[in-house]
Amino acid sequence: MQGVSQARPAAALPLTFGAPARPRGLWRDIWRHLAHNPVALAGMGILAVLLLAAILAPVIAPYDPTAQILAQRNAPPSSEHIMGLDALGRDVFSRVLYGARISLFVGFFTVGSAALVGTLVGAVAAYAAGAIDNILMRLMDIMLAFPSLLLAIAVVAILGPGLTNALYAIAFVSIPVYARIVRASILSIKEQDYVLAARAVGVPSARILFRTILPNALTPLIVQATLGIASAILDAAALGFIGLGARMPTPEWGLMLAQHRNLVFTAPHTVFFPGLAIMLTVLAFNLLGDGLRDALDPRLRR
Repeated sequence: MQGVSQARPAAALPLTFGAPARPRGLWRDIWRHLAHNPVALAGMGILAVLLLAAILAPVIAPYDPTAQILAQRNAPPSSEHIMGLDALGRDVFSRVLYGARISLFVGFFTVGSAALVGTLVGAVAAYAAGAIDNILMRLMDIMLAFPSLLLAIAVVAILGPGLTNALYAIAFVSIPVYARIVRASILSIKEQDYVLAARAVGVPSARILFRTILPNALTPLIVQATLGIASAILDAAALGFIGLGARMPTPEWGLMLAQHRNLVFTAPHTVFFPGLAIMLTVLAFNLLGDGLRDALDPRLRR
């Protein structure tokens, strides 16, 4: 009896070993994988610097991007002009900073517009099926049959040269890519049990599509949008280079390359720094896109 009375009650034993772990949300889990991916971190770091440079351009830029010092045309980098002056005596560093605003806006605007329209087209085509699917997808196939840059040049040639029309052209030629991605995702999701259950209880088709199916089909769209921003920036630079994009004296990187392409050997700084800015911006979005792909796809997580 004495041994029994001295025994420790079972209820007093610690039970913390059985406590369930706190579940993590989707975006928290994605961020955790991005934070452990050096490639994605490098892309986010470069992109953060570019965004800050674009936002703070009026504060950081030492000179007006259109101000000219004709007596010092093509002057090399110095303590006063760290990236030198261009053929019209304008400060290259200031123009590169203001050019970041234009290039990033081009990327976000064109991809956002193309992804919005492409998502609607792909969602309607996949969910409606039948003749609607065939008509919409054949139109997308016709657009994909042309090289994207060539089709953008044709659209700008019809609308007229200029940065605004270049934005519309790049967005237009990017629509089929997002439409096909969304359609493929929805086709694999709409036969899932939870979708069939929603149909069985009489949920309206529009609600099923936009509230149940579409949110689960956005993962590949997010990755493609990130990578598509880099392509849009390159396309805008190419249109500016051939004179169909931004117009003088707009400080756009592609236009800066076009204006000074004949000075590669005599004043290389006039083309090196805009080209470097394009390269870093495209690299940043590509690295971030690769990191997002790994984080969003469980099969690719390392």
